[in-house]
Amino acid sequence: MDGYGTGIDTLFVAFYYQQNTYQQYLAAKELKKQSWRYHRKYNTWFQRHEEPKIATDEFEQGTYVYFDFHVANDDHQHGWCQRIKTEFIFEYNYLEDELIA
Repeated sequence: MDGYGTGIDTLFVAFYYQQNTYQQYLAAKELKKQSWRYHRKYNTWFQRHEEPKIATDEFEQGTYVYFDFHVANDDHQHGWCQRIKTEFIFEYNYLEDELIA
């Protein structure tokens, strides 16, 4: 599954707007099942768009899809959507491995 299926927005809503609830836990669990990974520094979910170009013990670098959860009041910017980030370095020390219980 590529993570673009029905209900992905619902999972993001549950994660960002139902903090410290069982619904948030279930949303995180399902996002991880769909290969999304949470970056603690940016408080954002990332998913590999392709295999990393570089992979070491500390980080990987490549193209990722990430979820922009910032909802802009300005009509010229559209938040709350998936975006592509190229040449992104995902440092493993920021990877959230534990599910929030």
